[in-house]
Amino acid sequence: MKLSKITLAFAAPVALAALTFAERSDAQVLQRFALRGELGAGTMLSDHQRTVLGYDSVHVQANARLAFNVIDMLSLQLSLSNGFFFSSRAGLDMGRTLALQGGLRFEPMLGRVGRLWIDGNFGFFLTGDDRRFGLDAGLGFEFQATRWLGIGPYARYHHVTQDPQNLHPQDAMYWSGGVSFSLRVPAAEARPVETPPAQPVDTDGDTVFDPDDQCPSVPMGAHPDPARRGCPLGDRDRDGVLDPEDQCVDQPQGEHPDPARRGCPDGDADNDTVLNAQDQCRDVPQGDRPDPQRAGCPIADRDNDSVPDATDHCPDQPGAPSADPNRNGCPGLVRVQNGMIQILAPVYFATNRDTILRRSFPVLDAVVDAIRASNEIRRVSVEGHTDDVGPDERNQNLSQRRAWSVVEYIHGHGVEASRLRAQGFGETRPLRPIERLRGRALRDARAQNRRVEFRIVSE
Repeated sequence: MKLSKITLAFAAPVALAALTFAERSDAQVLQRFALRGELGAGTMLSDHQRTVLGYDSVHVQANARLAFNVIDMLSLQLSLSNGFFFSSRAGLDMGRTLALQGGLRFEPMLGRVGRLWIDGNFGFFLTGDDRRFGLDAGLGFEFQATRWLGIGPYARYHHVTQDPQNLHPQDAMYWSGGVSFSLRVPAAEARPVETPPAQPVDTDGDTVFDPDDQCPSVPMGAHPDPARRGCPLGDRDRDGVLDPEDQCVDQPQGEHPDPARRGCPDGDADNDTVLNAQDQCRDVPQGDRPDPQRAGCPIADRDNDSVPDATDHCPDQPGAPSADPNRNGCPGLVRVQNGMIQILAPVYFATNRDTILRRSFPVLDAVVDAIRASNEIRRVSVEGHTDDVGPDERNQNLSQRRAWSVVEYIHGHGVEASRLRAQGFGETRPLRPIERLRGRALRDARAQNRRVEFRIVSE
């Protein structure tokens, strides 16, 4: 009767745990239970049992346990049977124990190798006709042989208390070691979740799915690129003209597109600010005197003497501007050509001085008339030059003074000083080289190198 009560007392936690999970599926509940067993041998440790009772030989031990897994590494267990068989050299009956125990087992899984376990159990032992309280503690490792079987070595300590009314003066203590095993219902293997094939994505919404779209984030638009699926035709310079039609793919057409070259800006070949499409003289700048009848063209001047044909009295003979309409543009002592007021007679000075001789007044008066008659001649550089006779420094000074003398003459005859400047070059810019010249040839070369030039400048 007492044993039945004890059995119920230890079975109650297991039953309660089983009821707690009753709502779960049978398979899940079964996976929480394990059947464990131990088979081993050992010896008695307590002196009284070894020496007086003669239980000093090796004993055989076996037990079976039913366990319920609370969490993965912790379980409640009930020892339904536990048998020890001792032979006695003192002639006593074979010693044996039967026990009903309850306990806890801690059994963490070490990777996939197996479980290290340690447990403790307590309950009542039947030794002959006596009922005694006892406990044991074990340590072991069970290798995971299969999904449902774990097996490995163990060692266990046992302790059975003595009844105070019993004549034996000492608790029984013994140990055992051997093989333990656990049987479990294996958990169902997780089946790979079959993921339905992903639906094709079209990020840019242009009906070409991303795996096939070479421009997945740019819609192909109304003008798809035939060479790149899902891409729009390019417009590298962003001028609104697509690259296949753009003749200037890296240059925007701007506000003034070239009507002859799609996607290109209109050019200005002669840099006269008149675009080519309107310029009737693309390769000739219109200059300071544009022709009002022909956009981008200068006023016609057949003889290039700075006098327009319309007012040039001698349009086919280079001359110089003149206030007299009958002489305007006609040959005389000076003519305007190639950016110069060219004098057809030299300017004479007193020897080694800057005094202008009277016979040079007519040619200087012609220079004055040309400058005053033409607003296009904005400024004139009067440049003095000498020959190589004498020291360089003296020649440089003389050429500068002679240039100033000419400027003073021209200014004194009605030309603004702001339109004139003087510059002397000494002997540094000869018209004719004098090396290897002798006699008359040398004298003629030096005479040509002694000169005054009138250069038209814009600054």
